[in-house]
Amino acid sequence: MKTIFSIIALAVLFSPFNLSMAQVSPPVNYGQSLTWLKRAAESGDAEAQYLLARQLEIGLEVDADIKSAAKWFAKSAVSGHGLAQFRFGEMYYLGQGVQQDEAEAVRWYRLAAEQGDADAQFNLGLGYANGRGVPQDDAEAVRWYRLAADQGNAVAQMMLGDLYRTGQGVPRDEAEALRWYRLAAEQGDADAQFNLGVSYATGEGVPQDYAEAVRWYRLAADQGH
Repeated sequence: MKTIFSIIALAVLFSPFNLSMAQVSPPVNYGQSLTWLKRAAESGDAEAQYLLARQLEIGLEVDADIKSAAKWFAKSAVSGHGLAQFRFGEMYYLGQGVQQDEAEAVRWYRLAAEQGDADAQFNLGLGYANGRGVPQDDAEAVRWYRLAADQGNAVAQMMLGDLYRTGQGVPRDEAEALRWYRLAAEQGDADAQFNLGVSYATGEGVPQDYAEAVRWYRLAADQGH
């Protein structure tokens, strides 16, 4: 058991992903680090399985192999690894390495979302909003968007603003819509910046202010909106 833990520690420590994040020099022998990673993954370590899947997915120090990546994401996801569950859900949604299946995508998004993954929460909200993989349900869309938005997901904040503006899944509330638009806009979301500009131009929910409208329109336009 001690040997297995040592292998896992070495594999995770010397993974190119962790080396990049830590901004330290990589080991001289990447082949050695990949060997450690494979050994840890084959021993059943979910983190090593996820890291190996990522390397296979993007071809980092190994030939890209999306089907093998899907296999390792699946193993990690089954073990409860939140990031693997999210990415495996994306693979089902897009049909990458697996047969496209929106209902299966939603199943994995939900598992990751219930662990607090903001991107999975957003994707689950989007599924409910559009009826993709689940029956269309605005109230459920609002619930999952809010969980993601509360964690700072800018797109979820913008979408939540849209639902408050139109009264879908929640009572119509211009002030609340603007609050979410502003949070997203301040993070650089171009759609939210444009919507905030519209509000200032028309005086919906805020005093009409053309200078503020121009400011937000310009920020959105500078991003190609």
